[in-house]
Amino acid sequence: MDVYEVPVPERFLPLVYRVLADAYEGKGPTLASVLEPPDQPPSEGAYAIEWTKEEVVRAYRESTPKQRMALDYLADHADQKVRSRELAGAVYPDDRPDEAENRLYGVLGAFGTRARYNYGKKSWFFEPERDRNSDGSQGYMIYTMHDREAAWVREASGRE
Repeated sequence: MDVYEVPVPERFLPLVYRVLADAYEGKGPTLASVLEPPDQPPSEGAYAIEWTKEEVVRAYRESTPKQRMALDYLADHADQKVRSRELAGAVYPDDRPDEAENRLYGVLGAFGTRARYNYGKKSWFFEPERDRNSDGSQGYMIYTMHDREAAWVREASGRE
């Protein structure tokens, strides 16, 4: 087994250790599933939009701990519009709101990349939309997970 030294900011050490521990226990994603997309992405016509129950369960189980926290929160608030700030606070409760929100976008971006390359999906199994401020400028992101997918996530997590 090769071992690499990678500089990690101190604030991310707990996350890195947690992901490594999950990987060693076989609970988390493998390095290949997170970092190494297939040689060729699916052709444009090969991407599916609908998610099956099996795909949602697989995606949940292959997610990082923080991705699972975000999915659990959305599942617990099924059919509700959840603002990115609220979701970020649930996933990163000890961070400043702006920092938590930026970290959340990274977590969801990584999930989207995996959805595209590993599952051949153009979109998540929950809906993102952009809120508008009263002055017309872009506001927060809003996420909605519908009840069907929320039930699948709760089942995958062992909570249903």
